[in-house]
Amino acid sequence: MNFAFYIAIMMSFIGAGLAVYYWIARPVSPFDERLREINPRLDREVAPPPVSKKVNTVIVERVAKPVYRITRPSNRNVRRLRRRLMKAGFVSENAVSVYTVIRVFAAILLPISVFFLLIAINFPRGPQFVALVLLGAIFGLFIPSFTLSRLMAKRQQKISRALPDAIDLMVVCVEAGLGLNAALQRVGRELELVEPILSAELAITNREIRAGKPRDEALRNLGDRTGVDDIKSLVAMLIQSDRFGTSIASSLRVFADSMRTKRRQRAEEMVSKASIKLIFPLLLFIFPALLIVLLGPALIMLYQALDQLSK
Repeated sequence: MNFAFYIAIMMSFIGAGLAVYYWIARPVSPFDERLREINPRLDREVAPPPVSKKVNTVIVERVAKPVYRITRPSNRNVRRLRRRLMKAGFVSENAVSVYTVIRVFAAILLPISVFFLLIAINFPRGPQFVALVLLGAIFGLFIPSFTLSRLMAKRQQKISRALPDAIDLMVVCVEAGLGLNAALQRVGRELELVEPILSAELAITNREIRAGKPRDEALRNLGDRTGVDDIKSLVAMLIQSDRFGTSIASSLRVFADSMRTKRRQRAEEMVSKASIKLIFPLLLFIFPALLIVLLGPALIMLYQALDQLSK
């Protein structure tokens, strides 16, 4: 009876959390998603905000910000966290407060779930019980940070893969007579369907330049937002070419050649690592099966022969 009661409580907590999540982050209909894939400019049209955005605003104003004021980290940690969130693609002004609240709630809810689960399976009380609950709290505290690091790495990897094609297109635009600002705008527009992440970053840079920010500063912000070393090298090259008056087209052509060489070297490195990575699946899954198939009959015959000799 107690087991079923605790299981019902735990499942009710999980169900309530999932219901709130799907209520807030309601999935987009396949029809609307397909229309946005065909024409991403539909998002720019004026439309009434959906219910999910209103709910998100209410939650941020009434839940996230009050909790963030209580658990506010130091200014240095806030700046570091904001840079990490920007590299992961979260550029909203409320991103830091929402992330902090998620981390606090994860550190509270995960040990509570572990506590009810241990009680449901009749785990003996003692130091091990307390250690498992504390371990759940530690996991709840560090899982958001680990997830954020994974999102950062995945986004930076996508930008790195898209950068060589973007530079080749930029070379074509500059050699056709466009200026650097117009070339950035054109490349961002052409990559909107294929590489939306890099296109969004270039669009932000173009908006900053049109708003009156110096081009050097806007390009440096592009490198800081993405955190990709190749983009930082591109930004440094563009700033130096603009400062010393050298040809941007020739500099971009040389940089594009080096990027293609680097991409080929990365592909060769991945191919070289593949043989080493295959060792562990071979040792864990394939070799034991082969040994059972090849040596199994021989071992059975040997066992039978030894059994007859013993009699």
